[in-house]
Amino acid sequence: MMSRRVFGVLLIPVTMAAVAACEAVKSATPTSPSVAGPIAGVNITNPHPVAPPQGTTIASTDQPVTLTVNNVTTNGQRPVTYLFEVASDSEFATKVVTREGIEPGADGKTSYRLPDALLPERTYFWRAKAKDGANESGYSVVLSFNVVTPVIIQAPVPISPVSGATISTLRPTFKTNNAARSGPVGAVTYVFDIARNATFSDKEAVVTVSEQAGQTKFTIDQELVPDKKYYWRVKAYDPQVTSEWSLPQSFVTPAPSVKVPGPVAPGPPSSGWPKTGQELVRWATATYPDRLVAGVSVSQRQANMAFVRDRMIEAGLCGGMQLAWNLKRGGPEKSIDYLAYNKTGTWIGVDIGYAYDDTSMVLQLQWAEGDSYMVYPLTYTPAPSCR
Repeated sequence: MMSRRVFGVLLIPVTMAAVAACEAVKSATPTSPSVAGPIAGVNITNPHPVAPPQGTTIASTDQPVTLTVNNVTTNGQRPVTYLFEVASDSEFATKVVTREGIEPGADGKTSYRLPDALLPERTYFWRAKAKDGANESGYSVVLSFNVVTPVIIQAPVPISPVSGATISTLRPTFKTNNAARSGPVGAVTYVFDIARNATFSDKEAVVTVSEQAGQTKFTIDQELVPDKKYYWRVKAYDPQVTSEWSLPQSFVTPAPSVKVPGPVAPGPPSSGWPKTGQELVRWATATYPDRLVAGVSVSQRQANMAFVRDRMIEAGLCGGMQLAWNLKRGGPEKSIDYLAYNKTGTWIGVDIGYAYDDTSMVLQLQWAEGDSYMVYPLTYTPAPSCR
């Protein structure tokens, strides 16, 4: 009986000694995966957040987001890993992503790409800390970023005039479908670009118009040149983004109506037939304003100039002036805007149309006397009746 008691008493100290020995082994091996508790004297610096920086706005199409911190330093022997947290509030009461065990990067920075895209139109907060299994750093500074649906404005689609069609007016209305868009788009404005060539280097007009309901349109406030092909395109923009140009379109303006020459004035003006060149210019300008209009074709302008030339010769002859046609470079073609005038016995040339071939301008009559060089008079026929 006594020997059993002795054995029982001796057994207890042996077991306690074994446990103490085991604990001593753990504390003595700081790199062991099973090391106990924080190791005294080990300091791990807090991670420094790098990206995304504070207040960054990230398009929902540029996801998943990647978080990056500068690597920490430690005076311990154990390798560190990183913990990343993303929350929908600055107190991290509602965490949307938590990930531990991220191995440090080799370039002095550690990054973690979130597994999924975050919901747009929200602000998120993120932070990180480093751990070595026994010790850990404090959390990094908390930064926030915003995820938004990006603003996208598609190129508008022109409605009219299109496809090279011939239109019925010299002041067309340009119409486009409103541009398709996504995201928080602001007030949209359209730029209509109208040109005389397909490369849009020769501009006719550039017009800015605020968006209208469904379709946006405007009527140009100037007359275009008749019987001419024009090109146009349109783009849309808001305060943030600008769309691409639409596909270019073309159209042709209507040809001018051919005017039948009016009759010669039936009789002399009340003050008598013109007797000087300046009187002739005033008389013809007042009598034939329909022949002086702008915006006609070149062929119509030439016909109008020739008509006025002949009426001026007739009226001048009736007023006692010696006038005649002038043969261009000696003939046989007659000069359109130039006539011959026998002034004090010498034939000279007179230019009666200022830049007459510029059809964008009203035809301006003039009496610009030249010299006798290269003048080839041709008698005007039939002689006017002057009644």
